[in-house]
Amino acid sequence: MRIGAGLSRLKVVAVPAVAVTVGLVTASCTGDDRPGDKAPPSAVSSSAAGSSMTFEEAYRKLPMDGTKDLPNTWDLSGAPDTDEVLAARRGLVFSYWLGQATDWTPIVPIGRFVSTDEWYDKSLAPFVKVSTAENPMIGPIWVNVMGVEKNGADQATVTFCTDHGYWRNAEASPQVRKDRANLESYEMKNVVSGDGEHHWHVDKQIDNDRTREAKYGTQCTKWAQHKP
Repeated sequence: MRIGAGLSRLKVVAVPAVAVTVGLVTASCTGDDRPGDKAPPSAVSSSAAGSSMTFEEAYRKLPMDGTKDLPNTWDLSGAPDTDEVLAARRGLVFSYWLGQATDWTPIVPIGRFVSTDEWYDKSLAPFVKVSTAENPMIGPIWVNVMGVEKNGADQATVTFCTDHGYWRNAEASPQVRKDRANLESYEMKNVVSGDGEHHWHVDKQIDNDRTREAKYGTQCTKWAQHKP
């Protein structure tokens, strides 16, 4: 997984179970809800308020086209790149960025600018000082925006098809995955953040989203056939 699998590889003692299971991605994660009550759409996000970094500065740090070890190619033909789609793309980039890193200390704080407070506090904040993450996930990925579902005035779900064909553990031998087509959805909320402005944030990530398999599965499988 991106965050979840990464947490399970950390050289830390007594990793909180919620942090291990919540993760923002792995090929084996389920679509189970994360624990805890959900904040209402109008909740004020304060996690970024204590940072000297602005939202634009944080966004510029996100490697939208991936990194040297994990290049990312986008197919944006499936839906307009609206504010909520762009915010979901930032969430996806953040989770893969974290998953390919061994030092999380410069990355985790950026999560304040892409996640709701609740998501950040439960899945990221406990690991802000981790610099010994093991066995990163590397290899090229391709991401297709499949669609956007409005769940209310301040909520939306953005679904991606991710080609994991060459995405692997750094210690594994390169080989093409058979189960390379992965649907992942990001539930987004538009909240007032610490800067007093509205921003879309990731409130939940559903990896291997079987609930949207009937709608997008065939298209995703057909699309996820790339070569480096």
